[in-house]
Amino acid sequence: MDMMTLPGAILLAALVAGGAGTGVNRPEAAGPQYAQATCKLSGQSRAGARKICYYDCGGVTRTMAIPPAKVCPHQMKR
Repeated sequence: MDMMTLPGAILLAALVAGGAGTGVNRPEAAGPQYAQATCKLSGQSRAGARKICYYDCGGVTRTMAIPPAKVCPHQMKR
């Protein structure tokens, strides 16, 4: 019986654990709701002890709540 070296065993274990078909390098299906990767600041308001930042994400409005003393980021990732 052949003996396997340690690097060979590690390589074999990596191939078995994350072999073909795992989709690691496969691009995700991009639907119309994910056409824009970043959202731009469209407005802000204050609600109680929070500041609400509004972002335009290609026709969809998203919000982010932050402390009132902070400044809303100009853009956010989806």
